[in-house]
Amino acid sequence: MRTLWHGLAMGLAALMSVAAGTPAAAAETEYRIPALTDFSGPFADVTKHLVARDAVVKWWSDTEGKKLGIKLTVKSYDTRYDGTVVASMWPGILADLKPIIGLGLGGADLAALQQRLPKDKVPVVYSTPGYGFGWLPNQWVFNPRATYVHEWSAALVWYANQNPQKRPLRVAFMSTQSSPAFVDFVNGVTKYIKTVLEPKGLATVVATEWVEIQPVDVSSQMKKIIDAKADIIVGTATTAMSAAALRAEQLHGVNIPTLASPWHTIWPLAQAMKSYAPWEGHLVATGIVSIAEKDSRAHQFYQVLAKGYGLPAEWNPLSLLGISQGLLAVRAVEHAARKVGADKLTGEAVYEALSTGTFTEDELMGVLPTLQFTKEAPFPLKGGKVQVETVKNGKYQLATPGWLPIPTDIAKW
Repeated sequence: MRTLWHGLAMGLAALMSVAAGTPAAAAETEYRIPALTDFSGPFADVTKHLVARDAVVKWWSDTEGKKLGIKLTVKSYDTRYDGTVVASMWPGILADLKPIIGLGLGGADLAALQQRLPKDKVPVVYSTPGYGFGWLPNQWVFNPRATYVHEWSAALVWYANQNPQKRPLRVAFMSTQSSPAFVDFVNGVTKYIKTVLEPKGLATVVATEWVEIQPVDVSSQMKKIIDAKADIIVGTATTAMSAAALRAEQLHGVNIPTLASPWHTIWPLAQAMKSYAPWEGHLVATGIVSIAEKDSRAHQFYQVLAKGYGLPAEWNPLSLLGISQGLLAVRAVEHAARKVGADKLTGEAVYEALSTGTFTEDELMGVLPTLQFTKEAPFPLKGGKVQVETVKNGKYQLATPGWLPIPTDIAKW
């Protein structure tokens, strides 16, 4: 009888142990992440792909998050890329979600939030390159890439060195004054050309033309650029602007290469045109892996997201933009959780993880190179790299073999 009771007691103890363990294993601390989007403004065509970041958050919660006892969920807010809308919505977002991290969109919300985030104690991660007006210490906004100026300057240095005529590259700008973000990169690249590249005989600025953010016709501005004998046009930073620039070039019978980012120009417009051919020789520069690199770890990771986590976009520059943003955000939460505990996460803990951490290329699934942040700037200042893409013989491909280093002599502007 004693043996029977002993066995029953042992069995009951085992059941109680399992029962006790079940809630602990299933218990997860949930943190809600606000995601600023634009589904009805000038970048609606971009953000329908950018929400690929949501799939990354789901994947992480199902893998590393589950191991740590953390569940992350995303709640999107349509800001129409309008800083005033962001400013009016943000207090309600704080009250509703009490976020430990946020996902930003671009210059409009950056301008609205940058000065208040240190007080709010919420770090916000962006997917785009940074901006010169954000090059300040102890910031709570983070970009996984350096500024547009850094990336485009790297491409310009490379392109100038390809110049068969062995003369300074004649650079023109076409951009808009509708947002400080667009003015910022014109000012920054102009300063780099005038202070560094021009004295070396590598490049010179010959024209700067300002247009609407979504222009219908820029033929008169393009004529001035043609008359200035420009070799390359920098800064067509919306799809509408890029399309207008291409139409104006065709009207005037010229093909001056443009340089922008992958989501501004060649890829999205080639999809609409059903051909890359009109973009022959044009360029984009990107601090994330190229879509031409299908034999890569990044593409393998994309397939995981596409098959199991509801990825809403195809393999393209815009979905990679969202994926890169999501990866930095979840890895920051992961770094912070390993330091302070899954149920003790705060915006301050995640900020410390971001501002002092190193995020390896392996952690970032090959989508980004290894990133190292300091509190000197909200983006990596050392070790940055870009890939340059172009259209050659009607095919979208890498213009350079692999990554190009970002110049280390770019000063604040």
